[in-house]
Amino acid sequence: VNQLAPAVRAVRETGTAVAEVALCYTSNLLDPNEKLYTLDYYLGLAEKIVAEGAHILAIKDMAGLCKPQAAAQLVSALRQETDLPIHFHTHDTAGIQAASLLQACEAGVDIVDAAMAPMSGGTSQVNLNTLCGALEHQPRATGLNVGALDEIAEYWRGGREFYLPFESVVLPG
Repeated sequence: VNQLAPAVRAVRETGTAVAEVALCYTSNLLDPNEKLYTLDYYLGLAEKIVAEGAHILAIKDMAGLCKPQAAAQLVSALRQETDLPIHFHTHDTAGIQAASLLQACEAGVDIVDAAMAPMSGGTSQVNLNTLCGALEHQPRATGLNVGALDEIAEYWRGGREFYLPFESVVLPG
């Protein structure tokens, strides 16, 4: 966070950009044996980020470790501490992150990242088409047309198949 201060100050002074600052999720805050990466740890880090002048608070879960209940707990606690927009970025490495995004939505997250169906899953993000379908007719519905998303996905499916020989196989584990 100390390295962040000059960059955030420059953004604040010029008014030409938005400072989105991330806290990186690791471990398992639900584990009663976890001593470092606890809810208090993340709340303390978020407090420092907000105090430095961030415009958006992000949770970056680059390894797809944030389980659904942890996502709900973390977003809910952050929502109580700040009115900044909260952005949750995760990778679907273990194949459970759609549930984490849905729980984060229930807890009040403002922004989540997802990928078109053919480009989703594994080390990419959660399936956008499925996520929008799951939220359809719900209070947090995206407003995106699921049928139109499926049509767009057909285009990307062809591109994905073209590049398939260059991909490494990473199976959910």
